[in-house]
Amino acid sequence: MPRIAVSVAGLWRSPQAVRPIDDPALAAPVQLERWLAALDDDTRLALCRDKLLVSQVLFDTPVTVLERTIDAAGREWCRVVVPSQASTLDPRGYPGWLPAAQLAENVDEGEGEIEGEVVVTAPCTELVMTSPQRGRPEADRLALSFMTRLRRLTVTATRVEVMSPLGRGWLPRDSVRLAETPQPADAATLARLGQRFEGLRYLWAGNSSFGYDCSGLVHSLFAAIGIALPRDAGDQLASGTPVALEARRAGDLLYFEKPDASGRLVVDHVGLYLGDDTLLHAPTNNARVERRRLSGSHYAEQLCAVRRHLD
Repeated sequence: MPRIAVSVAGLWRSPQAVRPIDDPALAAPVQLERWLAALDDDTRLALCRDKLLVSQVLFDTPVTVLERTIDAAGREWCRVVVPSQASTLDPRGYPGWLPAAQLAENVDEGEGEIEGEVVVTAPCTELVMTSPQRGRPEADRLALSFMTRLRRLTVTATRVEVMSPLGRGWLPRDSVRLAETPQPADAATLARLGQRFEGLRYLWAGNSSFGYDCSGLVHSLFAAIGIALPRDAGDQLASGTPVALEARRAGDLLYFEKPDASGRLVVDHVGLYLGDDTLLHAPTNNARVERRRLSGSHYAEQLCAVRRHLD
């Protein structure tokens, strides 16, 4: 199965949705920091307003290719679904488009050598390549996001050797955990992990520690404790156990609604309840991940549902 071959690949609405300013996000190796630095308030807002970007996919994530096309610039694109991001948009996984250059389609699976998987637990870590196997020059080092999963070869006291779409490489041992040793599935773990992203700037459709949207943040936090949520807030609302608003407790997900353009109330935001009247969330466009009190805020007025995923 093809795998993502860049640190973080954007999943776009269509090949026509990208703008010249998005070129760094389409490159291989991807230039995420350069792209994000170039976006001003208006070009960030357009990602949301025009629904240009639909999600992000992390390095080495398997995808299924459904279709291919060539855009006006001669760039090849693939329409894919991402099985690890559940969505009602497609039962096979989250759908969208990405540049073919950001995929590795003939991946060395390390057959007979793979001992398991590791998961990045640091907000960001660095993969140092040791034996690149692709037919084009690649960066010797890749910055990887929280919750990137990689195939594990060997483990030492200080490093973990992994197999990737770009070949073999090393990760710092203290930046990952072995996939078979999950973190505690409790509210304290969610709070500890989530608070590390306070101050991170919101990114529409963001699903990496380079920038999260509201549902991307909770999707990643719950994945870290072994609970698979759907990718989008509306789909997340349909999962978990409904809880009365006044019965909420730490670790619950809170959902918020407001009128859309037609005046109909729709759920458009989700955050993690930390207890003690405190919400951790990725607010709307051009804001940053924050902790805030619910009482006296517009979020208290817009709160419409609570869902529980923890015992």
